[in-house]
Amino acid sequence: MEQDHLAWLDEDFLASALQEEFESQITIVKFSTSQAVTAGNNYTSHMYRVKVEFTVEGSDLQVTSLIVKIPITKGVITEAVDGAEFYDKEPRIYKEVLPMLSKIVNFEFGPMFFYCPVKNGMILKDMNKEGYVMCDKFKQLDFFHCELVYSTLAKFHAASVACHHNNPELIEELGKELMFSNKNKMLEGFVKSSAKCFEKILSEMKECEDAVDLILNRTDHMVESIGDMFQPKPTGLNVLNHGDLWINNMLFKHSDSGDVEDVKFIDFQMVRWASPVLDLVYFLWTSADEEVREHRQKELFTLYRHTLNSSLEQLGCPERLSEQEFEDDLRAASDYALLTISGTLPFILSESKDAVNMEELTSDDFKSGDVFEHLYNSKRFRAFIPKMMEQFQKWIAL
Repeated sequence: MEQDHLAWLDEDFLASALQEEFESQITIVKFSTSQAVTAGNNYTSHMYRVKVEFTVEGSDLQVTSLIVKIPITKGVITEAVDGAEFYDKEPRIYKEVLPMLSKIVNFEFGPMFFYCPVKNGMILKDMNKEGYVMCDKFKQLDFFHCELVYSTLAKFHAASVACHHNNPELIEELGKELMFSNKNKMLEGFVKSSAKCFEKILSEMKECEDAVDLILNRTDHMVESIGDMFQPKPTGLNVLNHGDLWINNMLFKHSDSGDVEDVKFIDFQMVRWASPVLDLVYFLWTSADEEVREHRQKELFTLYRHTLNSSLEQLGCPERLSEQEFEDDLRAASDYALLTISGTLPFILSESKDAVNMEELTSDDFKSGDVFEHLYNSKRFRAFIPKMMEQFQKWIAL
């Protein structure tokens, strides 16, 4: 999508959008647009950064920045699911759900949302101006960043439970699984193509030979077990999962000394009403660094559960996540963790030059997996895998 598709983004629109933040008359002096992220950092949307210079009722010149997010319109995602329904979810999360969650716990979980005239498009406040930055996906996150993410996520999940008490229809509607529902074969295609590519890579790495059988033994039942995990549990605690909680979908603010102070979540396309361990497992295997995965998982899980339960108590919710239920859900999520490593991580660790264009990808491409082989053969991914598979095998043995 070229930037001329943003013809609607003119001075009048920007003035009306900024009017939501400023009560006085806005005059746009000038603005410019540029790509917000490089290839390999976002796969389902086009994202632009809009730098705006303006005045408020004749005041001195001010500068702000907005993020414009427009969904892709073709390719495997729109083939496999109802694109309109899929892309309708995120704007509604920003407009209808996040304000309620923020009010419940008095905390802003994401950036400010502005109306966008493009169907299912969004305009968000660029948090970079307030000191929020995206961390390096290749370096991953240390314990202090992970600690903040898990405690913030616990409050997000708790607020979603309270919101469900007040408006169950809305939360369950927006939390319904769309991408990997039983209505399409996308999950099955993703599991099988990922297993095929991953098995080949493992068999070529001497230190990973014993992990090949692990893939072969799990592939047949992974589709069913993961599909079940993506649905609400009939008993026990369900929460509104972010669904795609990895390092590029969160923005961190640091003090002058470099200590992490705050985090905001972005990109809510994959939210699902289900077990809370989905977010925890996905984040752990995509974004936590090697030391955290090796030595501090239990500490993080304990922090999360205590913060969740204390938040539920403060919000007057009767639900609690017991240690037994938590451990049972973690065990049930082992196939999902393996798919995250074998199927999602190659995309996350891709360089811009190697990124896959989802608009050019068909369902048949997705099922075969041949177009993804270069991601599995990347030096960065291959360097991560031996230690990660060693840690995963220890994890499922506990």
